[in-house]
Amino acid sequence: MEENSNKQSIFKILGASNHTEKERQKEDYYATDPIAVEFLLDLETFNKDVWECACGECHLAQVFEKAGKLNKATDIINRQHPLQTETLDFLKCGITNYKGSIVTNPPYTKGLEFVQHCLYCVAEGELVCMFLKLTFCEGKERRKFFDENPPIR
Repeated sequence: MEENSNKQSIFKILGASNHTEKERQKEDYYATDPIAVEFLLDLETFNKDVWECACGECHLAQVFEKAGKLNKATDIINRQHPLQTETLDFLKCGITNYKGSIVTNPPYTKGLEFVQHCLYCVAEGELVCMFLKLTFCEGKERRKFFDENPPIR
């Protein structure tokens, strides 16, 4: 019994949504610490056309803006942030051949849909960077996706 309760508490500490008593946030919105973009900027080269397509309260967009890389920041909800350029349901947008990078922390429950749509939206050779839980790499459906679209890094 004690071993099982220890496992439960570990999952709660890690923030596993299926191991918490809390309700999931509406629209599956969980902000990413902006330091993640600072680390990403140290690793990747971006042009000035970064699109943060699920910008939330613009935590990541602010870092790209400060670095002179942000082109647009969109979200399905208008959160009244001055950097949000448009209220847009990204998964329903018909944008193709976007000449820039798309970087975001998508709603986890729609992670695969976001990655697939990002690849649909960007022009060939452009970057798609997603902040996702490591568990995103698991599952049969995503395995098939990764077989056809292996990550570069």
